[in-house]
Amino acid sequence: MSRNNTAAVAPAVGKRVRSGAVLVSAVITQLMLVLDMTVIAIALPQMQDDLGMSADQRPWVVTAYSLAFGGLILFGGRLTAVLGIRRAYRTGLIGFAVASLVAGLAPSFGVLVAARAVQGGFGALLAPTVLALVNTTFTDQTDRTRAFGTLGATGGLGAAVGLMVGGALTDALDWRWCLYVNVSIAVVAFLVGRRSLPPASQRDRTTRITEDVLGLALGCAAIFSLVYGLNQAQQHEWTSTSTLIWLSAGAVFAVLFVVREWRARQPVLPLWLTTHPARAASCTVQFLNGAAQMGAFLYLTYYFQDFLGYTPLKTGIMFLPMVATLVLTAMIASRLLVPRLGAKGMFPLGLAIQAAAFIVLAQMTVDSTYIQAALPGLIIYGVGVGLVMPMTFNAGTRGVGEHRSGLASAVLNASQQIGSSFGVALLATYATHRITDYINAHKEAIQADIARALAQAQTTPDTAAGQQIIEQIKEQASANAQIAAYSGGFALLAWIFVGASMLLVIAVLFFVLSRRKSHA
Repeated sequence: MSRNNTAAVAPAVGKRVRSGAVLVSAVITQLMLVLDMTVIAIALPQMQDDLGMSADQRPWVVTAYSLAFGGLILFGGRLTAVLGIRRAYRTGLIGFAVASLVAGLAPSFGVLVAARAVQGGFGALLAPTVLALVNTTFTDQTDRTRAFGTLGATGGLGAAVGLMVGGALTDALDWRWCLYVNVSIAVVAFLVGRRSLPPASQRDRTTRITEDVLGLALGCAAIFSLVYGLNQAQQHEWTSTSTLIWLSAGAVFAVLFVVREWRARQPVLPLWLTTHPARAASCTVQFLNGAAQMGAFLYLTYYFQDFLGYTPLKTGIMFLPMVATLVLTAMIASRLLVPRLGAKGMFPLGLAIQAAAFIVLAQMTVDSTYIQAALPGLIIYGVGVGLVMPMTFNAGTRGVGEHRSGLASAVLNASQQIGSSFGVALLATYATHRITDYINAHKEAIQADIARALAQAQTTPDTAAGQQIIEQIKEQASANAQIAAYSGGFALLAWIFVGASMLLVIAVLFFVLSRRKSHA
């Protein structure tokens, strides 16, 4: 090879090496953020025993993180533009690692919750920065599609791996290591990306932190109120006073935010970012993904442990077929399907396949085995998520410009966070009501079964044998009610995803026909 050719190839090779390091660092960070949402769920019972938390205090370990993350995500997007990706990324990694260490060392409930809130705040800075980093590094369409395919696969991978890692660490060590693990992950991400990040001078010098403070405050208040209202719905009722007040406040703040951004000269969130068809669809899909992922994982985790008797570690392992399918599908889709179908084809297809997965999961019974009910549904679900995740990140940040990419990423993350809270609240309250309705509807049949069993055993309810028979029948009825609740919840998700898929198809047809008329 001639000297000129060598000189021409060297910069290209160096660029590929740097972009590869950026992607690895971004994937590690994304894995840490998503993993943290589920790894804590496994450790909660041990946390409660160790720190002496009450039943009312326990949800705040998760709620403190989600409120800070959701409430500050728009502010995180603004900081990404003001600080620049390099400073924002490093600040977020260091802050998240320190907060994780403090949470792991927490001697009391108050310290733990405060540290979790700080974790959520730095997570709100990291999440948009990661997507902005990939968005600005990969400008070639093919490379960009593959990079977001990898990042999208990481989103589903982290949630499932979090269950497995949480189970392994809790079983082998204790709950504190579920938080310490973030420190090592953050250090690796920091070291991998330190030489490949954009220069500190590469930032938006026209953006000021003080611009549109009112709009920023209204946007953060809207997300905070909605997430907190959904948490109240999970813990109480959708019709409870606190739930209605917070959800109504969120709706009012959201309307005021839109009005403010429409009139502001320097809006914190230009409305064109969310009204573009592809980006609007990306936010919708991200919301649905968050709702389904957290809600479905909640049901399946309880099912694996309560009915199949799996340990926390084995519970996490049982999600691995879904993870493998998701990663493989995302890799194939980003290379073969995304360039051909685009957002208008990938989104309806992916949502329809996820609906099929929930239909399969809805067939579970008390006597079902993992291979009969859970495994087929998990594999199909992995295919569905693998189809939409690469396109969600790609379409959600495409065409917004380098200095707006952090903001567009923040909107996507806010959609997912609200969706996650909505999914947990919806399915938790549905299960509670479904169990009550099942017991009430089968009360006479349960009493008849008890009477028949006592007669066959030739005993009475006041004897030890009679009490044992009654307890066994009630436990069986409770198990049937619980499975009916899970089955009905999966069916509800299926209907939601079928409806969303159909609405997207209608929207695509309307958009295509409108464009044809405008060009006619």
